[in-house]
Amino acid sequence: MTVRLPDWLDQLRKAEVTEYVRKDPRSTGRTLLGVDSDRAFNEVIGGGQANFDAPWENLSPDDLALLYAYLNQKGHLEELIAAFGQLFPRSGATPQNPIVVDIGCGPFTGGLALAATLGHDPYFDYIGIDHADSMRRLGERLARSNLVPGRVTTHWATSVNAFQWQDPPRWRDVIVIISYLFASPTLDAEAVFKDLDRLLRKFGHGAVTLLYTNSTGEEANRQYPGFRQRLEEAGFRVHAEDQGKIIIERRDGLKERKLCYVLFRRPPQWILQLGE
Repeated sequence: MTVRLPDWLDQLRKAEVTEYVRKDPRSTGRTLLGVDSDRAFNEVIGGGQANFDAPWENLSPDDLALLYAYLNQKGHLEELIAAFGQLFPRSGATPQNPIVVDIGCGPFTGGLALAATLGHDPYFDYIGIDHADSMRRLGERLARSNLVPGRVTTHWATSVNAFQWQDPPRWRDVIVIISYLFASPTLDAEAVFKDLDRLLRKFGHGAVTLLYTNSTGEEANRQYPGFRQRLEEAGFRVHAEDQGKIIIERRDGLKERKLCYVLFRRPPQWILQLGE
């Protein structure tokens, strides 16, 4: 399948990311913010696994987050839009005012992908979890843009445990995004599950959908089987699963992008017994 970003998202990235980098006086030709583009990807952002709150030579943490968005975000948006398309086919029903939890959110990537999938007037609470202040700052800047359609309320936290949900438990649908988080060599998958389980209990008893995406590499997914087992023990079932590719458009033509994704669903926990 060929995946394209909607016009508003292309315009947003151009205004807040690509032109921001290209018009910086440090950027010339293959140089991004004063660094060769290959070196920027491999050394500065470490393929996406850098410490984005630590300066790198003359680059600030905000520079690093911007380079990440310039180099990595578009591909992740395309992957998430393709995966969400499996969850919300055009002919199917979409959730009304869901709570969205994006663990390892980066610069609002999951929120943008979901807004692009839900149609012209998306409406949801977005909880972005990322330990890097620079990522959350860039994410909030993107979320505040008038180009983002609908009504998206953003909340930010450094960790799942640090997030405080003030509303009483309800029956709202919840969407959890775990994208490339398991590529981190320091991840504790069991802790991720336990923290997530505690947070879901605070939201209430509504249906939960969890989207897992990652590269197809074995090392990046080595902790996934244990995490999947814990999800299944908690009542989640696989709705869609695939290891394949999507077709994306770049200046030099169509390209393949490999990924794996799994969509889990858990139905509402209780059924209300109404009197006759």
